[in-house]
Amino acid sequence: MLIAVLAGFVRAGQELPVFIADNHAETAGWIIRNFDLDEKHVLVLVDAHSDGSAAERSEEIREQLRRVPSEKERAARVEDWRKTGRIQAFNWIEPLMPRPLDRVLWLAAPELSAKERAAKTLDATESLDGRLEVEPRSAGSFERRWETCDLKRYRDWQPGTRKVVLAIDLDFFAGMNPADRVSRFEEIWERAMDWPGLAGVAFAVSRPWLGGDEEADALVSLAVDAVRRTRGAFLELDASLDDRPDDSSKAAELKHQVPRWDIAKISAGLRMKLGMMADDLRIADRNRRWSAAAWADESVSARIVPDHGEIDCDGVWRFPLGGEPVLRAEASAASTGRTRWFLLEPARDAYDLLPETGLGKDFSQSPARWIYEKRRSLGESGDSQLDPAAWRRPTGGRFFVEAEMETTEGWIPTPRIELRIRSAEGFRGAVSECFGMPYVFGIAGVRAGDLSGVETGWGGDCANLFVHAWRRNGIPLAWGDPGRLRARLATKAEGVSLQDPVKITPEEIARGVVVDFGKHVAAVWEDREPFGLLDGGDAVVHHLGGFPEIVALSRLAESRPVFSLRVPAALPTCRLAFAGDVVLAGEERRVIDGFGKGGADRFVANLEGIPSMREPDTKPRYDFRFPPERLAWLKERGVDAVSLANNHAADAGRDGIVEGMKALDAAGISYFGVGKNEAEACRPWRVTARGVRLAVFGASYFPAGAAGADHPGIAVLPSHQDRIAREIQEARTAGERVIIMVHGGDEYDVKVNDEQRRWARWLVARGASFIVGAHPHVVQRGENHGGAVVFHSLGNAVYPADLKGADSGRIQVLEVGAATGLEKQ
Repeated sequence: MLIAVLAGFVRAGQELPVFIADNHAETAGWIIRNFDLDEKHVLVLVDAHSDGSAAERSEEIREQLRRVPSEKERAARVEDWRKTGRIQAFNWIEPLMPRPLDRVLWLAAPELSAKERAAKTLDATESLDGRLEVEPRSAGSFERRWETCDLKRYRDWQPGTRKVVLAIDLDFFAGMNPADRVSRFEEIWERAMDWPGLAGVAFAVSRPWLGGDEEADALVSLAVDAVRRTRGAFLELDASLDDRPDDSSKAAELKHQVPRWDIAKISAGLRMKLGMMADDLRIADRNRRWSAAAWADESVSARIVPDHGEIDCDGVWRFPLGGEPVLRAEASAASTGRTRWFLLEPARDAYDLLPETGLGKDFSQSPARWIYEKRRSLGESGDSQLDPAAWRRPTGGRFFVEAEMETTEGWIPTPRIELRIRSAEGFRGAVSECFGMPYVFGIAGVRAGDLSGVETGWGGDCANLFVHAWRRNGIPLAWGDPGRLRARLATKAEGVSLQDPVKITPEEIARGVVVDFGKHVAAVWEDREPFGLLDGGDAVVHHLGGFPEIVALSRLAESRPVFSLRVPAALPTCRLAFAGDVVLAGEERRVIDGFGKGGADRFVANLEGIPSMREPDTKPRYDFRFPPERLAWLKERGVDAVSLANNHAADAGRDGIVEGMKALDAAGISYFGVGKNEAEACRPWRVTARGVRLAVFGASYFPAGAAGADHPGIAVLPSHQDRIAREIQEARTAGERVIIMVHGGDEYDVKVNDEQRRWARWLVARGASFIVGAHPHVVQRGENHGGAVVFHSLGNAVYPADLKGADSGRIQVLEVGAATGLEKQ
């Protein structure tokens, strides 16, 4: 129950809202829209100017904000105040005090003497209270609610658990040299990410105070980079060209010919950075329309590609230690070859995503709140390549690399690439790929698209480091804490100490042995002399309050002398044999070796074609109809069930699909992925083998032959994704193991394509334990993802001898364990 509550906390608070606009007058509206107006917040203002002028009739503004009948009406009021100039960039703070802005900490300059600080405070507070005599406030003077500081005080300031809104005016950095600009910006941002109560960040470009469009572009790029490298940050960008009243002294100085920041004029590099954020970005504009998704297409015009290997379903490139790739940067624009390379590393080694609970302090003395990744230079290359010697570690682990390429369009950024380097195989290999990850309290509740927990790459913790390792090896455990992990494992030894002789084998270590200390867990990493017995000199790996580390068991046992040993529980299992494409059309066919049930409990195949000779209205290019009597041969070979969710099921038309189902019924062969309507097509074949209850689904990635509400056809993704998701959930709730036979990929290509990976990730996130693919007519790789086993393509099993790839295929036998109710979430 506790872990479910904590997960709810994380999901509710894992998004950090960030706002960028031309000036801070728009920030007032953003705060009003996004924050509880009656909750106290500290405003940390980073600005060359105090923006502390009092607004006219501000008491009326405060009152009207709270008396409106709806959010829509409140937004309309704010819009009206902006149009009429009642709220402007120099007076936006005062109307929001004392709620939701209870206090202000103004970082006015990098360095301030005590005299300068006092003078700035006096100037700001006199402006803030400047209308008190003519327009008294119910809250009285705001003088004691304002503090002015420099960078030293900013670094030392401790907000505790108070809610904080950070407002950064980019004019604070105006005129700084590029190196100082970057270092001071990063110092400010990195410190803010530590604050437990940081609730949001707003940027103002303040173009009139900057040196020109080039400086504005560089500063906005800094802001966008910081947001991109902060986990959970979501950017709202107001691109409106400000046509509102501007009664500032700067506007008067410029005779109201005020330059504005225009998103239409940003550099190609900044446009690509925004494009890379398409999923975490919303652009608003009162008069123009923008599409971050369109910019996303531009962002892939520069990318990093390893010289070997293949990307996994979770978007990670994995390699063994010693087999790290050379990285190559590619750009669609003409490139000089000059490339700057960077490694992204967490700014802190421990984070607490649940500061409200106070529980994270048990694991780290001063964890940060938001995960920010700093950029470390790996140098510059002249040939667009990076040797692994520049970034590898002797222990392996997780690495994020990005680059900037010099092109005819300027310096163009690449999206980051994630690499995981394993120093071993099996359970230990999956643990080792997490070296370098920070400790993240609350990681169990994190969701990022169809990834969750440690798989998001945010970090890990003591229990979920090992949950991840088992999931990477096809054991579908759910994220949780040590207590929840304990409930899913079998006990090897209970309540022992280093004085108790406990035997341990290399096979057990390879599969995973957890040392359970109660509130903390570790795992046996290496059995050292004397071999075969667990003792204090044996190496264990654990993750607590920092990066994962390997230590002697005796070190952890000093303060935890009694512990237990846990291993994965043995479950009832059955054996299922799967074959890829089976084509019974044509007169001469090749059959791969081993085509048959063998020692399996059930034998399943993809039937590529339809047992009907009915003439379709439109004849397909490749016609895989075949006489129904050929099904007897499949039955003789032990085929129990077939998927018809493929692009040849409709080769005889929709009536032919119905005839084919009748022929399969007559032959005694079950089928799935097809039906008289979409409800039937999306239902699984249900069968029990050796006590293991199974639900086997079929789904095609091709629209041909899709079933409808009232006509026959096959199950298709994405057309039927909602129904398939519901069916999978029902199967899991009923205690069935879910297997999906999918049909997709590029023909005769051994590489898995993006669509295959995307749908595999989607299916696993919804509860699939096994995915078996067909269609490419060649064998593609298998992988473990999210506790599921994925075979992207088994190639051809039975295929016309005169067609390409006739002899490419294999039979895959799956060991399927019974559902326990404790599987992955």
